[in-house]
Amino acid sequence: MSSWLTCLGIIGVAVVGKLGGALFSARVTGMSWRDSFSLGALMNTRGLVELVALNIGYELGILSPAIFTMLVLMSLVTTFLAGPLLSLGNLITARAMACNEPSSNPILTRVE
Repeated sequence: MSSWLTCLGIIGVAVVGKLGGALFSARVTGMSWRDSFSLGALMNTRGLVELVALNIGYELGILSPAIFTMLVLMSLVTTFLAGPLLSLGNLITARAMACNEPSSNPILTRVE
């Protein structure tokens, strides 16, 4: 059970680190919140590079089999999260824009 908690912790730190780091860095450089979030979500797609580095570390004996497995799972989960995170960002943006648009219906008032 503690191995699964460790694995979830690794995944959580990876997602927050990749998403948050890219989001805030992009925001500081002047990008919009939507574009910054999209960039952060896309940072999760770099799983192939991580897998190559993990295989090298495992072959050199730097990583134990348990840690190697956890990090491979983290790489796969964060890569698969990229699409849903982009969809979530688009949904939030669409809802925010809908709330800020003025209504096209005229305001009806009762005249007595």
